[in-house]
Amino acid sequence: MSSNMFVKKYSLTASLGFLFGLVFCMTGLLFAIISRLSRSSGSEAILMVCFLLGLGVLLILAGINIAGMHQRLSCSYSFIAGMLLSVTGLLVFSFSFPENWLYPRVSYVIMFYSLGIFLLLINIFVNYFLQVFEGSEKQGTAVHEQRPVITNEPDQHNDCSVLATFAGILMTNITAASYDHPLITNTSGSDDTFIVTDTASEYKSTESQIMETTEENTISDPAIAEEIKEDDSFIEPTALETTQFPEIVEVPETGDIGIPEETPVEDVRSIAVASAETPDISAQDEAVVPFSEFRSMKKTDIKATDTMREAARKILMFNFGAMVEHERGTKVGKDIEELHDMRVAAMRMRSAIEVLEDYLDMKKMFSHYKNIKFTRKVLGSVRDLDVFLEKIDHYLGEQAPEMRMEMDPLTDSILIEKAKQRGNMLVYLDDVKYNKFKNNFADYLLGKKSWKMKSVNKNGEPVPCRVMDVLPVLLYTQFAAVRAYDEVISDETVVEPFLEKYHLLRIDVKILRYTLEFFKEVLGSESKDLIKDLKALQDNLGDMHDTVVALELLDNFEKYGRWGEVGNKKSSASNGLQDYPGVDAYLGYREQELQNLLDAFPDVWSKVIDPDFSVRFSQAISGIYQS
Repeated sequence: MSSNMFVKKYSLTASLGFLFGLVFCMTGLLFAIISRLSRSSGSEAILMVCFLLGLGVLLILAGINIAGMHQRLSCSYSFIAGMLLSVTGLLVFSFSFPENWLYPRVSYVIMFYSLGIFLLLINIFVNYFLQVFEGSEKQGTAVHEQRPVITNEPDQHNDCSVLATFAGILMTNITAASYDHPLITNTSGSDDTFIVTDTASEYKSTESQIMETTEENTISDPAIAEEIKEDDSFIEPTALETTQFPEIVEVPETGDIGIPEETPVEDVRSIAVASAETPDISAQDEAVVPFSEFRSMKKTDIKATDTMREAARKILMFNFGAMVEHERGTKVGKDIEELHDMRVAAMRMRSAIEVLEDYLDMKKMFSHYKNIKFTRKVLGSVRDLDVFLEKIDHYLGEQAPEMRMEMDPLTDSILIEKAKQRGNMLVYLDDVKYNKFKNNFADYLLGKKSWKMKSVNKNGEPVPCRVMDVLPVLLYTQFAAVRAYDEVISDETVVEPFLEKYHLLRIDVKILRYTLEFFKEVLGSESKDLIKDLKALQDNLGDMHDTVVALELLDNFEKYGRWGEVGNKKSSASNGLQDYPGVDAYLGYREQELQNLLDAFPDVWSKVIDPDFSVRFSQAISGIYQS
């Protein structure tokens, strides 16, 4: 039986399969649009869209395969295998998502479905080239015999259905060479080609604060908080395009560029190309680097005579530049410290607004404050998991190799959660709202009129507003808040440590440390040692808080088998700790770490509460009047 007979036999089946595939794909796309599908959508919506699209693609490829069939359907083993594998992947996905969507089941689904689709594509490829080969063979025979071939069968080209033609177009595009636009291709092979500037921020910090949801401070003014609730055009070819494709360069008139009229055309073209390869120097000088006013700042340049509002503006400008500077590295993800530095910059901006709230126009600032706070939260959701994985790697480095396999369920669960959170982060950083926030905040920081501060009140009475007049009182107030914990923490009659008090102390220590860092340019040289002592205390308290949160998360993982699950009724609890012996051992390791941190706390606390620290603190403040 010829291939044309198979085409006729299966034409109805192929057409129906192709048609239903298109219907399923369109239904899935429409459902995704109507339900506004996102990573935070419900599991039912995600399951429905994925299943419809997966089944639609499968039916479309099946229809194209059947349309170009050259043998009996039961003998096409690659087609049958592809269908079985793809259907198996879809069924496993539909029955396991989301309750049992865990490793290694997710790998099986991806492997089965992908392999099945791959076999169907290969089958289309083979059928397509078999048709081309048979057609060319018949044509060669006719030419050789030099006489027309009389046959009752219609010509093969006329027998091929629309689906077979579609398959040919599909395979032609698949096998065609890809083209990368020169404007988005790194032709030099170096990542530095894409970097606009390499200005590095001086703010470097090694602090790690996992799951800081309990320390979110809010603006204290309720009135402000309540009020807040209320034609395509032709593009000329660029120099880079003309370098890649010199044939698009228009040869100018010889008189326009000072070339003698008798110069040969080939020489004129080479001169034109050379001029295109050498961009105008003045044009390069006029190129504007995004947010260059902030990214180029090496220090805040605060003066003792500045108003507190102007000082706040300089602090925010400096840290905003640091945040923008590390944004690209955060998106690329090669160095996790880029994310850490970007998060710290956002956290410092949030703290600066909270500390200097009384000296800011919060009606104008509050919307920016909310965006900064949310940005820090999005970045922190990824950074927390990076820190957790680093601690696990450090722990496994001291253990036997077989321990790593026992920890695989935990690390795999964290990696899945990290991929989800990183996806959310990338979507947010590329979102229009985030870029609008950056532009609006930059405009607000550059508008000096919004940052003027009156030195008298409505009654004409003078109001202290300069850094040299206000900062000493602010620092002493913050230091007094830290020292007030001494009686609570050093109470020897308490058997169990007040971990919540330690957490609150960490927040107050962080505020004091940040304020000293914000104004270190006007303080005395003693401030450097003060910041070092406060950082040691903050690191101890931060690690203590991180460990407490980690113990809770690890306990929940052993109960529910998922990272971050707390009391989910749909999740079936495990049979006990014996299901995760590696996690059980790691729990004991983290409990011992917490005890070591509690034992080390008195030493770092004594350095801050010591009278010598208070003397150096006063000397650092007195430096304001000597700067």
